Amino acid sequence: MPDATRAEAGGGGAAYPLVRMASDEDLPAVARMRAHWTGAEPGDDAGFDRRLADWWQRQGSERVLWVALADDGPAGMANLAVFERMPRPNRPVSRWGYLANLWVEPAYRRQRIGLALVDRVVGWSSEQSLDRVVLNPSEMSMSLYRSRGFRPAGDLLRLDLRLDLRPDLRQQL
Repeated sequence: MPDATRAEAGGGGAAYPLVRMASDEDLPAVARMRAHWTGAEPGDDAGFDRRLADWWQRQGSERVLWVALADDGPAGMANLAVFERMPRPNRPVSRWGYLANLWVEPAYRRQRIGLALVDRVVGWSSEQSLDRVVLNPSEMSMSLYRSRGFRPAGDLLRLDLRLDLRPDLRQQL
């Protein structure tokens, strides 16, 4: 399995940006992109880089992280949490992925980087024989995911455990 791909897509012949699996050396760039995503500036939270590195170490083999590269370094990222279902009699092992934290730096948007990241995550998931990939898209990303075959899944329910996330209880806070 290659750890980096640069593919052609859409019949136009234009090359995708290089997307490769992230390494520990990429964590500072991942931290920078995550800070940008949340509206923070790198350095606003002195302990953030360490917390992100600790989180990454705890993930072990249950999460895969990719970075998309532009000429001057990482321009986007995505990760996939891999879940293995409890075994069932007379059935093969079943695994699925949750695509999370796909981010493209604003200066690099509309340059096929998001598309390249989605395609790499889906390609890797297929190579690993995952049954499906699910995600919780933002409104802005919906067309990207739909262009790659993602569709609504009406069979999920959600319960927010933090009271500040529950719209039915916000007035009581």
